[in-house]
Amino acid sequence: MYKLKITIFFLIFIFCSTIGNSETLSTFSNIEKDDKVSDIEFVNFIRETIIIQPDFLQATAKKGELIENKKYAQRLRFPTIEAQLYNDRTISRNIETNALRKTRDDSFDGVISIDQKLYSGNEVNSKINIAKNEMNISNVERSEVASKLVIQAVDIYLNAASAVLLSEYSSKILNNLKRYKETAKARFNAGAIENTEFALINIRLSEIEVKIALLDASKIQNLSLFRSFYKDEYNDKGLPDFKLFNLEDNKVENFSESYDQVKSKIGVKISEHNLELTKSQYRPHLGFNARYTQYDIDDEAKDTDIRGGFYVKFPLFSFGRGSADVNASKARVRQAKINNDVKLRETKNTTANVFGSYFGALQARDRILEAYKNVKLQRETFEIRMAGSSFSTAALLDAAQKEIAFYEQLIENEKRLFLADLQVRHLNRELLSRFNLSL
Repeated sequence: MYKLKITIFFLIFIFCSTIGNSETLSTFSNIEKDDKVSDIEFVNFIRETIIIQPDFLQATAKKGELIENKKYAQRLRFPTIEAQLYNDRTISRNIETNALRKTRDDSFDGVISIDQKLYSGNEVNSKINIAKNEMNISNVERSEVASKLVIQAVDIYLNAASAVLLSEYSSKILNNLKRYKETAKARFNAGAIENTEFALINIRLSEIEVKIALLDASKIQNLSLFRSFYKDEYNDKGLPDFKLFNLEDNKVENFSESYDQVKSKIGVKISEHNLELTKSQYRPHLGFNARYTQYDIDDEAKDTDIRGGFYVKFPLFSFGRGSADVNASKARVRQAKINNDVKLRETKNTTANVFGSYFGALQARDRILEAYKNVKLQRETFEIRMAGSSFSTAALLDAAQKEIAFYEQLIENEKRLFLADLQVRHLNRELLSRFNLSL
């Protein structure tokens, strides 16, 4: 029986632990539900905004150019067909009567020629590979632009939503406190409180009013920026109830390469293909050429011929220009590889900074909330006591001032946590999938 109890206890313990670990964190979980917008509504709102931004449209439009560049490079494999007309007229002639030099009469000839490159020193393959890698970089850049736009859009949204919430919250407290100013004045006139206490009450109330004025100014500024970016009014949409990234299951070592790392790696490949392209200019070229000529087409002559054959071209001596050109390309390859190492270091530093910001905000979250709840309870307790006794009005105002400050810190910390979560997803190249943006 004892063993059965122990077994049941451990099973309950494991079950409760599993539930605790599987709990999903959400942003602004301590805000009233009426002041929030659902995860789905928020994601749809941001996505619909991103796809009409000029930055996103510009990055998308560049894709068409690179597709055509790739087609051009691939079509270099095809032969070149040309048609030419030769109107060969004698301008001046000075030949002795008995000269052996062969002279040609005036002619108007038509020529159709075809030239097919069989080997061009790996030039065509290099251009095709460069075009393909430029398309890959363009795709990465387009995703990066969209991902950064998401962070920018969310940041503007959060600033507007939090500014409205803070302004309304603090204004509500101030409106509730103004009645105590008249009470304190009446008590001062009746001699119930001293001059110093009455002055302190006015100072505390003025400090709260100044704080609210600053919050109102911030609200006006952020709403203006919201209107400029979203082309719409805020209309009290609310702060997002957004599911946070579970970093316990996603360590730094398991993260994908950042956008900068991917681009720098592709950049190394492009520089290597450019090196091959440079070398191709100093290698032998092999091809086939054929020409069809009809002579004197203006006189309806029927003289024609077809000529053609293989040709080989190769440079003999370039006075060192070739080696200098190749060495310069090799230097650019080394620069690209060093740049790749630089991007790796920068990514590690950025990742460490973002993770530190995320875990710092997460750790401070409960402490700030506890402090806010304590000072709010203190202010409410003071108000209850003020109704039935001569409790200090200055203490009440001091508690209200601290409540506004802690509430502001609570909101700011939630914003910091939210943006750090988005930065983590951005570094891991997962932010677009979170907002259902497929490019």
